[in-house]
Amino acid sequence: MNDRTIKVKKRKTVLRNGALSLLAIIAAPYLYRAIGLFVTTDPFIGLYKQSIKPIDESIGIRMDAVELRDFKGGTLTSSATADRVDVRRDRRAATLYEVQNGLFTGDQGPIHYSAKNAVWNFQTKSVTVTGGVKVRNKDINISALGLVFEDQSNLLKIKGDAKGRLYDGDVVASALIYDMKTGTVDAGPIEWKGMAALRFQGDAQEKPKKWDIKSNHVKSLGNKTDTTIWDNATATDGELIVVAPTVQVNQKTDVLTASGGIDYYSGKADIKADSCVVYRKEKRVVLSGHVFMYVKPKAQEDDPPKIEKLPDFKAVTYDQVVATNGNKPLSKDEQKTKEDEIRSSKNFREFPLVVVSSQIEYWYGKGSRHAVITGTPQGRQALKDDEWRHVWAQKALYDGELETLKLLSTDKKPEALMKNSLGDHMRAEWILVSTKEDDDSIEGNNADGSLYISDDEIPKNDKKQTFPPPPPPTTGGKSGGG
Repeated sequence: MNDRTIKVKKRKTVLRNGALSLLAIIAAPYLYRAIGLFVTTDPFIGLYKQSIKPIDESIGIRMDAVELRDFKGGTLTSSATADRVDVRRDRRAATLYEVQNGLFTGDQGPIHYSAKNAVWNFQTKSVTVTGGVKVRNKDINISALGLVFEDQSNLLKIKGDAKGRLYDGDVVASALIYDMKTGTVDAGPIEWKGMAALRFQGDAQEKPKKWDIKSNHVKSLGNKTDTTIWDNATATDGELIVVAPTVQVNQKTDVLTASGGIDYYSGKADIKADSCVVYRKEKRVVLSGHVFMYVKPKAQEDDPPKIEKLPDFKAVTYDQVVATNGNKPLSKDEQKTKEDEIRSSKNFREFPLVVVSSQIEYWYGKGSRHAVITGTPQGRQALKDDEWRHVWAQKALYDGELETLKLLSTDKKPEALMKNSLGDHMRAEWILVSTKEDDDSIEGNNADGSLYISDDEIPKNDKKQTFPPPPPPTTGGKSGGG
């Protein structure tokens, strides 16, 4: 290679290097500008050029189409999907949007949920749900406006009009708290509709009926006790109404207890008492404390129940009850008709009856219906035109199968008493009266009493008549005897 060729190559190299140097000098400002732009902007801006919603300054992380899973000791305890999750810049809370397929496995089994919006506070370990929520497990299936879940207390506090299923019934409640650890429910005011066995009357108790229960507050004591307590409750199945300050139902023992002063309304009878206990397995009910029973006439027993004012009646002594025999003058036939109506037990079911006592214990099972009435019971039956019958006893036995009522004394004393508005009266060791329709039978042991006889029937020889009386005499007078 000659010197000329070498000089030409050196000249080209110098020119190339000079051109590159010149290019570098000219392009340097643009290069620094590009580097500055790269380090001061998001290099991945092209990945979300289509976003039209800027991220709030308080949001540190935003994720779309998120699947959440939580494990404890290698076991999946909860999972859910969310359309979007925003984590605050200070890492104190995260907001989940359109939560679906939520699942939490706790002490009460799996709980399924979905929510419009949910905020998880990492400091307080609580979740606040707004915009609508649905929660369900073996005990509840509730839709509500929102809820708060406290992880430390395991309490699920449902707010707003909670609607859905509570146990085996439909529920509407203004607030409901569910303990996810024990299964305890605390709610109210609340209305619950479902199948329950609350009645203690006749064979219908064999099968649960649909009840509508309204209460200011209800609390379930959890799955271990199976006890539910209703405060200021009114319950009806369409055929009877029960009102009580406190109603406690134990599903395990199958015992219902109403206390604080109970009111019971049905077509056949209205009852007031201090308390009532229903032992369903034994088919037995005990009414205790100031028991007041208003037995309705047969013509009304098919009427729907209603809460109504009961007759004003207080217990009175035998001597305080005075016969009136009416103030209206009657013909002989009218007087005879009136006397027959008052003395006959055939019409027992035609007129209302009031009974007061300290306690009524009633067995309502089919084929074994009977009652024991204690605490010096007494009863009064209002008849036509202010006429009446009144009875007293130390104890009374009612046989629902034989349809009889037996008034008893103590220590064979004559404490079974009967009196009517005619002036008839009777004392006996015991008195047995039939309550069957068209049955006029009556029995007494060691009886003593008197029978009113009108002037038209006074015997001319003015002899006293024995009780029970002989066939109608031709003369009249007042009778007594034993």
